[in-house]
Amino acid sequence: MAIITMGGLSGGGARALGPLVAEKISADYVDRLILADIARHVGATVEALHQREERPPTRGERFTRILQRILERSAVTGAGGDPYFGPGISTYLTEEYEDLPQPTITRGHELEDEKYFEAVTTVMKDVAARDSVVFVGRGGHIILKDFPGVLRVGVVARIEDRIQTIMARERLTAEEAQKTIEARDLARNIYFKSHFGIASPDDPELYHLTINTSDVSLEYAAELVVASAHALQDDRLQPKVGVPA
Repeated sequence: MAIITMGGLSGGGARALGPLVAEKISADYVDRLILADIARHVGATVEALHQREERPPTRGERFTRILQRILERSAVTGAGGDPYFGPGISTYLTEEYEDLPQPTITRGHELEDEKYFEAVTTVMKDVAARDSVVFVGRGGHIILKDFPGVLRVGVVARIEDRIQTIMARERLTAEEAQKTIEARDLARNIYFKSHFGIASPDDPELYHLTINTSDVSLEYAAELVVASAHALQDDRLQPKVGVPA
């Protein structure tokens, strides 16, 4: 079983690299967009999932079931009034960093923010405990830092390449893409500072390895990540005590 977390700035390449890695190791791939799709459909598909006992579930269906149980549990414990998932959880999991609640001076909002963070932590740990998975974003490399067998990968790129990525992916002008990146970078920094006490979320010391997708092709980067995941599983990745670096 392989568990890989990828972190990086918006447009840095993690969202493109993640699916390639997941495909190579036959793992689930989880990012904001996947969670958004599941959050929109999970209530409508509960009955359908119960009717599929005649065949083994796909990886996507297994993940949906896991998330469904987490969301139902959270609704029961007061995370929200929706019968399937509370608004706090679905919002926290599926929106961009700049759309997440930012720290305020009111204790009530701080408590609500903690529920959001608890939700994403619960989902990541629950999913990671069950199957091979590739996580992108949401501080997975911090949340799962002490989780057994988790490979932490940082993904970076030069600003001009990040702008081009956002322009193509979200159909924005260069100016709009740059403003979007600046807003997301700022919100991401606030997120990491607020929940982890980390001022530099891309510090190389937080990862096993960091890949620059401006200089390394996605295909080769995926091969490197997969090889590193296998090395971690075989206890070949970590430096040995007493061995010169």
